[in-house]
Amino acid sequence: MTVSIARTAPLVLLLLLAATKATAQLLSDLEPERPVRIEDARPISYRAFSGSVDWAYNLRQGNLNDHGPGFSLLYGAARGLEIGAGLRYVTRPGRNALRGISSGDIVLHALYGLTTETARSPALAFRAGIEFPTGLDSKGTDLHLAVLATRSFDSFRIHGNVGYTRLGAVASTEKNERFEGVAGVDFMAGRHGLTDTLVVADVAVGSNPVRNANTIVTVELGARRRIGPQTFLFAGAGTDLTGQQDRARLRLRAGVTHVY
Repeated sequence: MTVSIARTAPLVLLLLLAATKATAQLLSDLEPERPVRIEDARPISYRAFSGSVDWAYNLRQGNLNDHGPGFSLLYGAARGLEIGAGLRYVTRPGRNALRGISSGDIVLHALYGLTTETARSPALAFRAGIEFPTGLDSKGTDLHLAVLATRSFDSFRIHGNVGYTRLGAVASTEKNERFEGVAGVDFMAGRHGLTDTLVVADVAVGSNPVRNANTIVTVELGARRRIGPQTFLFAGAGTDLTGQQDRARLRLRAGVTHVY
């Protein structure tokens, strides 16, 4: 019996370490708005399937608050290739449409890992998405392009996203091209080697969808918490420091993600 335990103990320990590493990796797979807008340069694992649902609330000046649910599905279609779909509903769709915020538009995307991270270079990925005018007060089909980068260090990771959007149709007060840059950081907050909680923060600078309006600067802070082997709760808060008068002074979001 003692010999059997001695032989199997290393194998059990190896499996436990592998499981801990796998759940930590799933925890740190950053998807936009889950909980903040920064995204890492790692597609979802091959043949993995992820589903998320959340509720967001925006506190705006002048009692023009809005809120609504968001949904997303991701699938590892091939090694290094992720495909997905998402949509979000918000109240006040007519007014939000002028801010470039859709309500009910379906967005399909593909995320391809260009390079994996090495000791000397970050991971790089390219994301392309198409947003269809299936929602309320939508005008045309939009194109979304982004380049993502992620670099890991001993106790944290840094991320950079650069995005471009081309709108298919705009109102007279809107721009038909938009640019955004996001810089973020994440780290495990658990003690004694535990990997149950990931904290993430970012700063985003983007062109205003309204003509002759100030550039939008946003700061966000959020966390992801593992509550099961492949289930995660997430929550985040942010604020638009600059922009229009009715910008989001406080943005709250909370939801759950499950990976199959």
